[in-house]
Amino acid sequence: MRFSTQLLATSTTMMGFVASLSSSRPLFSRTLPSALSSSASAAAGGGGRHGCRISQQQYEYGRTNSVALQQSQQQQQQQGWFSTGGSNNSTTEDERQLLLDPKAPLRPMLAENCNENHLSQYTLPPTHIGVDDYRPDLPRGQRIVAFGDVHGDITALRSFLVTAGILDPESSIEQPVWCGGTTICVQTGDVLDRGDDELACFRLLATLARQAQEAGGALLLLYGNHESLNAAGLFQYANAGGNMEFERTIGARIDYNYGSNRWRLQFAGNQPSRWASFEPGGLLSENMLGNMLVTCVVGRTVFVHAGLMASHLSPGNSINDGHKVYGGVTRLNQQAREWIVTSHHGDNNNWGEYNTVEEVISAAQNRAKVASKTMPDCLGGGIGASSPVWMRDYSKPNDAEPSEPLAKQKIKAALAEAGEDVQRMVMGHTPQYKINSALDSMAWRIDVGASQGVMGGTPEVLEIIHMGGENGEDIVSVLTVEGRRVDGSERAVFDSSMMF
Repeated sequence: MRFSTQLLATSTTMMGFVASLSSSRPLFSRTLPSALSSSASAAAGGGGRHGCRISQQQYEYGRTNSVALQQSQQQQQQQGWFSTGGSNNSTTEDERQLLLDPKAPLRPMLAENCNENHLSQYTLPPTHIGVDDYRPDLPRGQRIVAFGDVHGDITALRSFLVTAGILDPESSIEQPVWCGGTTICVQTGDVLDRGDDELACFRLLATLARQAQEAGGALLLLYGNHESLNAAGLFQYANAGGNMEFERTIGARIDYNYGSNRWRLQFAGNQPSRWASFEPGGLLSENMLGNMLVTCVVGRTVFVHAGLMASHLSPGNSINDGHKVYGGVTRLNQQAREWIVTSHHGDNNNWGEYNTVEEVISAAQNRAKVASKTMPDCLGGGIGASSPVWMRDYSKPNDAEPSEPLAKQKIKAALAEAGEDVQRMVMGHTPQYKINSALDSMAWRIDVGASQGVMGGTPEVLEIIHMGGENGEDIVSVLTVEGRRVDGSERAVFDSSMMF
């Protein structure tokens, strides 16, 4: 099942968007804006437009014509985002050289060709598929923690991390300090949407993930359905405040570094800064999204955003010399990685060279359709779909045994395909009032709706001590913000049908 690819922009709103970019220039001129045309002409005499470089005058064009940049430039300069380089008369082209390429990815505008690689703040440690996502053999006493949906709430995220014992409570969000040692932490997806601080949340998580690796621990991020939606150009769950965060943090920087805001036209007014960040082959695809996972096995637990069925895993498993080889988890993660790091829509149109509004909208619709059509099933679906990022067979209704009659049979089969001794599945996606277990503790539901954009629930964290019991059994507990460690047996939901 694939996502619907209907764009949110309409022709009416598109006209207003184009007008805001065009100022007094023709709406769809095939020539560059005047501030860019001189250098483009010069380049055409020596190898064409491709590879043309931007001068300080062109930076000033982008700075004065981007609405988003006008609103936030002063704050950005105070934070040291841009190097101003002096006045137009004294600054030479050699002092700031960025590649102007009409068809290339936008990533060089924020990374390779910049004095500061802004995207490095979001870089996750390289994830080795088949190793980091499948860790059944852990040392006895290994500590594992997990928490659910964040949805752009930086305050809730900080509470999760402190409660988990992996963020130094004395450190700040801007300069966080990992204090978890060798702890392995799994965040089960849905960092995006419904909140105003989505990028801030990813920066915090990425920074801690890098520190965790250095300390011998790990912080693994999983895809949720909202990461899939954003990758497909579907932003109906995004907050206005969250969209502005992308404009301030991503879009304004591209405007300035590129010397123009006409790169936005190719996204047809459908949140260009957000879309450019999360689309396959986009700004954050290689360093962040490509190192996220659909699912992972850590010790005796399989983690996923919404749920797994045997059919998701069995195609990747095999028999070798009479022994079962568990490759299902690795197969799903490899499919997701190959899709997200590849640009499927073809060349960009960074100069915004279109003849009509319809041409703009058609190009953007094709961009979305291609992303949706090529999306692997493990990330696709929609409401009600049996997908690892969408299903609710084991988690609905909340805080009760699942209503799906075959839920116990399904999860038993899935656990058998996940690994030789996998005993439980941990998932988010469906908000619960408290972390709880169902289906004879095979299903642990850890989304507590903590974001203010969901239901403002109280953060809780699941903790597992691998083989921590006297007889080698895992010790499963729930950590609360008050500092209590609740025995997992106290969080098993009550099956009312057993009373009759």
